[in-house]
Amino acid sequence: MSIEKINPNYLMPGEWIEIAHKILKDKGTVLILGAVDTGKSVLTLMLVNYLIKRGRKVGIVDIDMGQSVIGPPATVGMVVVNQVFEDFNKLKPDSLYFIGSTSPIYRILPTIIGARKLIKEGKKKNAEIIIIDTPGLIKGMVGKTFNENMIEVIYPRHIVALQSEKELEPILFGFSHYEGINIYRLSPCSEVRKKSYFQRREIRERKFREYFKSSHYLTLSLDGLIIRGSYYGSGIPLKKEEAGFIEKYLNTEIVYAEKNWEGIFIVVKKKTPEEINGWWEIKKQLKAKKLIFTEEEKYKNLLVSLGDKNGLIVSLGIIEELNFKDKILTLFTPLPEENLSLTISLTLGLLKINKEGKELGKIYSRGI
Repeated sequence: MSIEKINPNYLMPGEWIEIAHKILKDKGTVLILGAVDTGKSVLTLMLVNYLIKRGRKVGIVDIDMGQSVIGPPATVGMVVVNQVFEDFNKLKPDSLYFIGSTSPIYRILPTIIGARKLIKEGKKKNAEIIIIDTPGLIKGMVGKTFNENMIEVIYPRHIVALQSEKELEPILFGFSHYEGINIYRLSPCSEVRKKSYFQRREIRERKFREYFKSSHYLTLSLDGLIIRGSYYGSGIPLKKEEAGFIEKYLNTEIVYAEKNWEGIFIVVKKKTPEEINGWWEIKKQLKAKKLIFTEEEKYKNLLVSLGDKNGLIVSLGIIEELNFKDKILTLFTPLPEENLSLTISLTLGLLKINKEGKELGKIYSRGI
């Protein structure tokens, strides 16, 4: 059974219908939990069609940024529907929120914020019931913490748990007596095909290609834009002589450096040496608590988001060139230049991709 496409006349299992009827009656927000390949998206689709056939206007919030069915990967999306459908790919998102990664592990707080924002957007469009399809992060303390905080923040009316061996009970136990939350336990959908890591990556890369297929290069000034997801732009650029002082110890060219509340953010031309002689002298002379290093080349092909005044995505882009000193950015993006006025922010992600959608890894800064 395909996760993205299903016959709308497919018969729901009896226990699924019983829960669907309760949701139909009580309305509210529905959170679907489960490990990967347990049928969360299939259940979402079938629930939505069941509710629509009975006159409900339904919102879908997809926060599975690794296997997105609404919008491109590395984003969470929302759409409100009032007609039966069989293919998620035919749904155009009403709103998108940028995560910048294909996993919530390094983006737990943004994922929860995104879910809450998109629920609010769905309610603005008069959705009577909002169904949230979640990522498969359930294992260990990270999975437990992520889902517990998600539930606390969005406080769903219904939680539907797809589990085979009580693997969700450590998460569900703490909410069994919460007022106003109904918990339903279901067996996973046995017809969902298991996907390998490489199959999942191939699906993501195909969706990135589709998103960027009509893109072009767009150059814009970063002056006046809010920059998120990076140390860049959060401090005061170092003077030429200060940058030269650091350069002497690094024995490599500094592209850009600025001092912020945490220390000094330094962009170097080439790879930062593993051992930096005299870093303590740099800290002492420039009165910095920390040195944060990154390489210029890391920013090429970085996935970014241009955001609007509500914190939602105007368009995604891939960095072609970032001129740190002059604050000039060249992006590969499908955004028409005339729509650039909608943008008030630039958010840098963790994921790097090329124009064909191929994933090139993630970036991190190194501090000492």
